[in-house]
Amino acid sequence: MSAYDILTGIQLCMAVAMIAYGFYFRRARECSVLFFVGPGLLVAFWAAAVLYYYTEYPFLTILCFLMAFFLGLGLGLWFKQGLPELTYSRETHRLRCPPQRLALPVNIGFCLLFAAFQASVYHLPFLTHSWFFNEILGFAPGLATGLFWGRGLAVLLDIPMRGQQVYKDI
Repeated sequence: MSAYDILTGIQLCMAVAMIAYGFYFRRARECSVLFFVGPGLLVAFWAAAVLYYYTEYPFLTILCFLMAFFLGLGLGLWFKQGLPELTYSRETHRLRCPPQRLALPVNIGFCLLFAAFQASVYHLPFLTHSWFFNEILGFAPGLATGLFWGRGLAVLLDIPMRGQQVYKDI
């Protein structure tokens, strides 16, 4: 079995899982923290598989990925506009998520981004020998993954506890 077939299988499984997550979060849900973090883990694993398979200059690509990841992480934490407000229940240890209408388009965008690398290299295999392609290969998934993780972290860090008492100074 060739590595290209394995990568294609990974990408198809990830695309199905990301689209399923997009449909799942279109309605208000109650889920565990691990289930909420699942799409972020899938995106990180998918980015690692794409980088591993297509990179010709691994140190350059990983450096560009890390620079873009931390840039995206910082931007995701900084821009908190339009983030959904989650609540955490201590009794059930579950998150209450409001409907996330943008979950499906964002997840489809990730699928198209990662599939674009595979389609471009399949039709133009000489691209893998280009420094510019390797920089883009590291930068684009790194920025997208960083933004995804940054926004998710910003949502998780801003959770008010249900049943939490707020004490005010008298």
